[in-house]
Amino acid sequence: MAKFMIYNTAGLTLPVEAEVGSPFYFECSEEECGKEVVIEGVIIEVSEAEFNKALESTIEEDPSFKPIEKIEVRKYLFRGKVNGRGVELPAESLVDFAKRFLENRNNLILL
Repeated sequence: MAKFMIYNTAGLTLPVEAEVGSPFYFECSEEECGKEVVIEGVIIEVSEAEFNKALESTIEEDPSFKPIEKIEVRKYLFRGKVNGRGVELPAESLVDFAKRFLENRNNLILL
């Protein structure tokens, strides 16, 4: 199991544990997330072009996610459902996120 950040899950960035290519289910209560969020699907490895397409779509849908354009390792997508709605969202391993955060420690990273 690895940890991933999934971006724009009902307007939130949520960390999940998943195995690449294996279906998973994640639920975040209203108390924990400010609203109930149910995620079911799979983290998949994709080409950078496919990642970029999902990234652009995410930012177009919610411009507050523009800071994730700085993701350097562009190879994971979440494909599945968020609160019953079919989605394809950018994902980043927690290891890659941490490296990006440490390399930019003088900059603010918004989630």
